[in-house]
Amino acid sequence: MPAFFVSSLDIRETQITLTGDLCHHVRASLRVKPGEDLWLTDEQRRRYRVRVTYVSQQAVMTEILEQRLGPVETGPPLLLAQALLKGDHMDWVVQKASELGVRTILPLVSRHGVVRPQPDRIAAQVARWQRIATEAAQQSEQWQPPEVLEPLESRRFFSTHKATCSLLLAERHEAAALARIPLPSLPSEQLTVMIGPEGGWAEEEITLALAQQCQAVSLGSCILRADTAAVTALSIVQSRLGRLG
Repeated sequence: MPAFFVSSLDIRETQITLTGDLCHHVRASLRVKPGEDLWLTDEQRRRYRVRVTYVSQQAVMTEILEQRLGPVETGPPLLLAQALLKGDHMDWVVQKASELGVRTILPLVSRHGVVRPQPDRIAAQVARWQRIATEAAQQSEQWQPPEVLEPLESRRFFSTHKATCSLLLAERHEAAALARIPLPSLPSEQLTVMIGPEGGWAEEEITLALAQQCQAVSLGSCILRADTAAVTALSIVQSRLGRLG
C-alpha cells in the first residue's frame, strides 16, 4: 500500500487528520472506511501505521497504531538534471526518477530540445510534475518526495552548478563507463546526473559542462532514447550506491 505524505502539523498526539487533496483521494478513490489501516509519512521521515476512525467530505481522521523512523541516509542525495522532453515523456521520467529515489529533479531547457516552456504556464507545469513525483514516491514507499524545480537554461546550469560529482551522459563522445566511474559515498556530498534531450547535447553544452569539471559518462555502444537513458542511468547509480538490489 502507498505510504502517503502528511505534514507533522496534522499530527495531534495519537491522531492524524487528513484534509484537502489527500482526504479526497483516500475517501473518493480508495474509498477507505472506518477500521481500515493506512501508512503515512511526515517530513521528518517518520512513518505511521494508522487506523481510520472517521470519514467525511472535509476530513479523514485516523488513530496512530505504530510509528517508525526512516533508515539512516547513506550516500549522497541525487539530483537529476533532465533536458525537457516532448509529449508525456517528461512526465514519465519524473515518475520513474521519483520511484528510484531521486532527491531533486531539475528540468533543463537545452539547445537541441524541442520543448520550450511558456512563461505563463511554468508554475502550473511544475506543480503538475510535483504531483506526479509525490504520487510516485508514495506508491514506491519512499521516505520523502523529490523536489521538482523550475526549468533552467542548460548553459546557465552548466556555468553555475557545483557538486561533488557531476556526470554528463554523452553519447558518441569519449566517455567513461557509468558502471565503473568512482562515485561519492557520503551523505554530505552531492551527486548530479545530467541527461540530454531527444537530439542529444549540443557540442557547446558538452564543452561548457566539461570545463566546469563535469565528467562525461556512457551507457555503452547502444544509443538509447532520452527517457530510457534517464531511467537506465539512475538505476545503475542507485544500485551502485546500495539503494537498489
